[in-house]
Amino acid sequence: MSFLRPNPDGPRSLFVLATLSLVCVAAAQAQVAPPGSRANTARDSIQRLRTVEVVGSRVGRGKARAGSAVDRMDLQLAPVGTSALKVIERLPGVNMQSADPFGTYEWSNRITMRGFQTQQIGQTFDGITLGDMSYGNFNGLGIGRAIDPDNLGGATVLQGSGALGTSSTNNLGGVVQYTSAEPFSKRTISLSQMVGEANTRRTAGRFDTGLLTLGANSGSDGFVSLSRIDNDKWKGSGVRASPAADVLIGSRGGLFGVGQTWQDQLNVKAQYFNGPHRVVAYYGLSDRTENDYADLSLKRFRSSGRDWDQYSNWSQALAAASSTTPDEAYFHTAQGARRDHLAYLKGSFQLAEKARLEVQPYLHTNRGAGDWTAPSYGASWSPDPIYFRQTQYGAQRYGTNVKATFDLPGNELEVGGWYERNEASIRRVGWRLQNAAAGPTVDFDNVLRLFFDRTGTYNTTLGYIQNTNRLIDGRLKLSYGFKAVNIAADFVNNRRTIARAATLPDSARPNFSFPTSAAFLPQFGAVFSASEQDEFFANIAENQNALPYSPQTGVYNTNATAYQFFRDNTKAERATSIEGGYRIRRGAVEGSLTLFNVAYRNRLIGVSVCPLTATCVSSFANVGGVTSRGAEGLLAVTLAPGLSLTTSAAYTRATIDNDYASGRTDTVRARGKRVVDTPQLLGNAQLRYQSKGFAAQLGARHVSERYFSILNSADSKVPAYTTVDANLEYTVRSVPGIRELTLRANALNLTDTSYIGTLGTNGFTLSGDSQTVLAGARRLVFFSIGTRF
Repeated sequence: MSFLRPNPDGPRSLFVLATLSLVCVAAAQAQVAPPGSRANTARDSIQRLRTVEVVGSRVGRGKARAGSAVDRMDLQLAPVGTSALKVIERLPGVNMQSADPFGTYEWSNRITMRGFQTQQIGQTFDGITLGDMSYGNFNGLGIGRAIDPDNLGGATVLQGSGALGTSSTNNLGGVVQYTSAEPFSKRTISLSQMVGEANTRRTAGRFDTGLLTLGANSGSDGFVSLSRIDNDKWKGSGVRASPAADVLIGSRGGLFGVGQTWQDQLNVKAQYFNGPHRVVAYYGLSDRTENDYADLSLKRFRSSGRDWDQYSNWSQALAAASSTTPDEAYFHTAQGARRDHLAYLKGSFQLAEKARLEVQPYLHTNRGAGDWTAPSYGASWSPDPIYFRQTQYGAQRYGTNVKATFDLPGNELEVGGWYERNEASIRRVGWRLQNAAAGPTVDFDNVLRLFFDRTGTYNTTLGYIQNTNRLIDGRLKLSYGFKAVNIAADFVNNRRTIARAATLPDSARPNFSFPTSAAFLPQFGAVFSASEQDEFFANIAENQNALPYSPQTGVYNTNATAYQFFRDNTKAERATSIEGGYRIRRGAVEGSLTLFNVAYRNRLIGVSVCPLTATCVSSFANVGGVTSRGAEGLLAVTLAPGLSLTTSAAYTRATIDNDYASGRTDTVRARGKRVVDTPQLLGNAQLRYQSKGFAAQLGARHVSERYFSILNSADSKVPAYTTVDANLEYTVRSVPGIRELTLRANALNLTDTSYIGTLGTNGFTLSGDSQTVLAGARRLVFFSIGTRF
């Protein structure tokens, strides 16, 4: 990681909370609860409470909204270190794309559902918002940084709309909810080592205190874990051009040296419970650096194949920067780095026999940097064909989630709210090279430009109320309520200067405020149990998305004319989602079928207006209305003892309703065009066998054709693809002195299919080709060994 400007990591209170978590765990070691004690009973009741809070059924049984989930076994069978974001791609209607095998390369990570794009889908971790998943993330962080994948308990996807109390302002569409795993009930030491292709190696350790007692009806448990993963790019290469700043292991490397991409993670979770009351403390530190893959045009992918990547030869990079196509590839120093501290304290208290209160304050700080050795695009940028630039990120946010539930006669009432204050800064600086003709060494004393230096401050307030009635002897459940949300967004041009550095006109950019609010966003749902096996559900929800608020790529990055036009003619995106379906559970069969209709208003699509590494204003196409209709299904069948088949499929037709105005006079003939990056067909199948410690799984995934231009031009049509993965696992529990020993092998893209995964890395086009797609990973094989004792 590299940070060329001093920037403190954040409040010491983050570290204090982490320390208190550890102290809470350590201090409780004195007394271990014997079997059958009251502490064990309390622990069991808490376990049962947790299963109620999270979707326990793979098909979302009992819920008024469409939902599906992946469980702990799904996460375990994936290659060690794989993000849960990658695992949920098997669920109905989820189009998740990434250019790396683990789903952790954040420049490439995208998720779409029912025509909703990444920035329109909410994501939470243990109830805390993760933001909109944008790369220069100003309002959250990726799940791969929030928690070590080893410590995840599961993930639930609500494809249509989240609960009213979801802490998110960008859940115009569905919500992905991640939950941390429970600590082990026995004192345990866990160790694991993974190796594989692309020079991959990962070392991890975790200590669980086990269930401890602090009194007749109280106790605690917890864990602390540390992991390190290193890997090289699966194609091409990557090197560092800027100074490193390490916290843990960092660029010094793990047991087997440093990879081109690496990540250190420290997690601590501690729980205290006393009868019906429960307090949970969590702290996570993530320090990550990743080297970038080349963004491709469709033409380049077809002519050069998926292995085309950044230049490792300086002479080639220099010649390309001076050519007529300088953006086909760059020198291989493109790199992103992020360091995060995340902490929360969650209390759940029984106020009365039928009243419960949950309070969850949290803190998050982030520092980051993005490096490019980029073309100068002419002498006005730099006297040399190539210069070095770094974009520097910083964010500090804190907030609180509150929820109260009351079990009243004939009613189950829930009221709650969420508040967050977030201050996000971004700055971009360019430096000249020492001797561009001779090599890529950067002269950090020779500043070419301060491109921009901005800060956005966001105060978000959300409140909601919901009631549930149970009728017909509890077989019919009706839920209804509404939420109100307000975002006060204030943008400041910091107007800082660097001696001897040229500045762009951004130095004169004015400060302004641009709020978003919605006073009434209703939701109504019903679920009817026709029998113990058959269930029907329906839901209608109104949602609103926050405006594009990134200080780097949002509305504050538009020019004066575009900003005024945007402000006068654009409202926040709104959507009305209607869905209904049927669930079945009969013996060895569990399944669901959902039909949906989504009506969008004020649909915004970010449009590419300049080369990838150039600094220019943002452009948004307000395409007006979009209609999305389709169906999703999931079927899980137990074929024989230990043998199961799970399949999912989705059909989505998302099209633009009308032609729209581009600027004040031009009209874009977009009516009937398919929404970008929205496959009409998605299909998944997993065949799994489990018996006596052995597990094997064979999975296949199909994604139909997609477009990355609004007008669906032929040269923006990405072909369909199908990939196959295979996983093997064997656990031995008969080794003396070891509780269990697990061996695992994973083969990704078993058939070595060449395909395009991510679309829109440089925005979407109005029409035509662009360097805005990324190739999916080739066939890769990984092996791991893990032990617990």
